[in-house]
Amino acid sequence: MKILKQDPAGISFMEILLDETICQGTIAVPWELAVQSGGYNQRLKAKRKYELILRIAAKGPVDFIEQELDTKQEKYLIVYEQEAEESADDRWKADCYVIGKYSSQLQESGFFDQAVSDMLQLAENEGHLQQTLDYLEQMIRHGNSYDFIDSGSRPVLIYKGDPVCHNVLTVMAEQFGNALGQLGIPVIYFDCEKEDVKEVTKYTYQHFRAIVGVQSYMFSIRQKDEIHELHDVIYGPKYNFVFDHPLWFQHHLKHHLKQFYILTNDSDYQRFYQKYYKKEAVFFPPAGIVPKDGNCRERIYDMTFVGEYGDYWNELLIIHQMERSRRFLANHFLLVMRKNPQLTAEEALMQTLSSRRITLTEQEFLNLFYELRRVIFCVMNYYRDRVLRVILKSGLSLHVFGNSWSRSPLTMRYSNLICHPDVSVEQSVAVWQQSKLSLNVMSWHKSGFTERMAGIMLAGAVLVTDHTQYLPGRYDSSDLLCFHLEKLQELPTQIMRLLGNEQKRKIIAENGRMKTLSEHTWKKRAEQFLTLLEQQAERYELQHIGG
Repeated sequence: MKILKQDPAGISFMEILLDETICQGTIAVPWELAVQSGGYNQRLKAKRKYELILRIAAKGPVDFIEQELDTKQEKYLIVYEQEAEESADDRWKADCYVIGKYSSQLQESGFFDQAVSDMLQLAENEGHLQQTLDYLEQMIRHGNSYDFIDSGSRPVLIYKGDPVCHNVLTVMAEQFGNALGQLGIPVIYFDCEKEDVKEVTKYTYQHFRAIVGVQSYMFSIRQKDEIHELHDVIYGPKYNFVFDHPLWFQHHLKHHLKQFYILTNDSDYQRFYQKYYKKEAVFFPPAGIVPKDGNCRERIYDMTFVGEYGDYWNELLIIHQMERSRRFLANHFLLVMRKNPQLTAEEALMQTLSSRRITLTEQEFLNLFYELRRVIFCVMNYYRDRVLRVILKSGLSLHVFGNSWSRSPLTMRYSNLICHPDVSVEQSVAVWQQSKLSLNVMSWHKSGFTERMAGIMLAGAVLVTDHTQYLPGRYDSSDLLCFHLEKLQELPTQIMRLLGNEQKRKIIAENGRMKTLSEHTWKKRAEQFLTLLEQQAERYELQHIGG
């Protein structure tokens, strides 16, 4: 096997550029070197191996050493001579791209005219001279078609560093980035917590395969003129994971960036973005962390809950401070949500307005919804409290993790509520590994899926969660314990039965773990993201071809 090695005395970039036969045969490229150089460019339909080796050689001379692979010591990307799907058209287009990409190096060395002349002579002989001239011109002037191909070997820029919720968002960004790296995609992080936001201007006029944020405000930053968006001049498709209701993020949706997409964990939110904010949204739920040490820990907790208490009464006080007419409307809205926990927040508000015979335009509805947004927090906290009270009244022990619990009214009333300090994201995984069952109460995501749900199941605990429309057809009672907020009185009995049947509990936990391992890991999300990225990039390139 030929193994590519970097060698100062080896073959130069220009030698390989002028003679691609140097790269003949199957070659093993050290994985890290391949990723650092941009990885395998799937957008190039031919000569991918040659083009990858050119990018590596552009950083310094290389050599090809015949020896046995030691895959235990190092990971390799195996690149082959020619792929079956390569056509004659694909090959001459790949040559045009290479000439366009390295036109300045060819000109400096005096070989540019000869390379172009040889290509055009071949095109004339094969009967596609005009087509080649047009395509080569796009490649040399780096038009849209060139950018589409070239971005396929560029890094993904990820914004991280949001300290919200014990760095959950930062951990998600890193988990997603690591998963992309494992697939051979180079990743650059910009740490918003440690770096001055102004430093992001170092990326202006650069092209990226994608720019990704996790509930990030970065896409709403403007240029110095306070008129134009900064990301107008940071090139590449922009994706922002947003896991809360769109209302909470609406101030960061006022930009008009091209190729901007929301990745949301709830299909109801997807429709809301498209209807009210006119933004392209993709249903793309988060994933969970696969424990590094397996699931061999002792299950010392019957049932756990990792999260904040959330004070319902504090939220009520905020609502009561509203202007009188708004306060009455908010109270009615809250009452509808409490009585109809199966409704989305927007459905509940529409029902409230209908009963009051209030008719609003779409924009008026959105403005009012934003004014009353605290009602959503209020009902979330109300039902979280109710779920816990039902469990605790039955005598079941519940271990909760988070500093807010020591100040909750539940602590003084129920001795079977065992409070533990805050835990980090990594420590949360360890808690779930030591839990037989672990609780999840949705933040009013009525058709959603969360990282907590995935994480609990991946850690081998039985997920106990309120119903969401995401579950039917994906998970059932053989994979998790699902309850309905309008039937909470049934929950303690369901939990007791499961805790009393060790064999059934283990089977459900393993079913949930295996199903989640198949569909809800960050590796799976990275694969799905790359598919999505290519589909949207191809669509965008077709719409702007010849630009």
